[in-house]
Amino acid sequence: MSVISRIESMMEEYSSAERKLANYIIDHVEKVPTMTANDLAEAAGSSAPTVVRFSKKIGFQSLTDFKITVSTELQTGLVEGFSDIEPNESFYSIKNKLGNNAQVAIKETVDILEEETIRTVVQSLEEAETVFLYGVGASSLVVEDILQKWSRVGKPIIFEKDIHVLLPQLVSNEQKKVLWLVSNSGKSADVVALGELAKSLNIEVIVLTQFGNNPLSKLADVTVQTSRPKEITNRSAATNSLLAQFATVDIIFYFYMAKNEYLSEKVAQTREAIQQYFK
Repeated sequence: MSVISRIESMMEEYSSAERKLANYIIDHVEKVPTMTANDLAEAAGSSAPTVVRFSKKIGFQSLTDFKITVSTELQTGLVEGFSDIEPNESFYSIKNKLGNNAQVAIKETVDILEEETIRTVVQSLEEAETVFLYGVGASSLVVEDILQKWSRVGKPIIFEKDIHVLLPQLVSNEQKKVLWLVSNSGKSADVVALGELAKSLNIEVIVLTQFGNNPLSKLADVTVQTSRPKEITNRSAATNSLLAQFATVDIIFYFYMAKNEYLSEKVAQTREAIQQYFK
């Protein structure tokens, strides 16, 4: 995920001073690598501490790391473009724009995924005797994908769309359990409330959400973050963010499989059973 993409995707979370700084960096990115914190602060009408905090807020360890990454992207000519769909656009143009947008969303997500985080998720799933899932709206489609994948390798996994049905099972289940929540925004009221309840019961919480800080990521034991791709203006549902989530689930699943080679036999058995059923 490029520096500019990170900055643009988090615009709604900035203070007024941070927004000024963000806009300056976007408009004058070629100058950033040679500027000090004081230089950036003066140019953007901000302060040096704000500059340092801003670099950390968008995911860098320090201002130096931030400037090194910007310099590298400028030298390599990294360009990551998102294209909106215009009225009366041709089929050819629409399919190519959407194809490009999908590639950008997945590439940006792959760029920010860290092995240690995925390894922690896999270990939690391995150790859990039961995995509970929850997500609403478009995220429920991702939850269905998780359910389908891990069910085929024999992991006891539960997804109830009705939270009133899920809650008693979550609370009464005495096995070692994990609650895996999916919410792109990280602000869905029911999802956050369920996460808060799980924390009060000392249940481990895994969260799949977008890059940045949000209510859900703050209460998670482990947070897996996807990119924050833009969506087309006239969308009827999530598109690019959904693709990013699906890709992330695939990465987690195949890493899980790579660490547990014996599970390949279970997958083969389920595939054979399905084939036998439809003969």
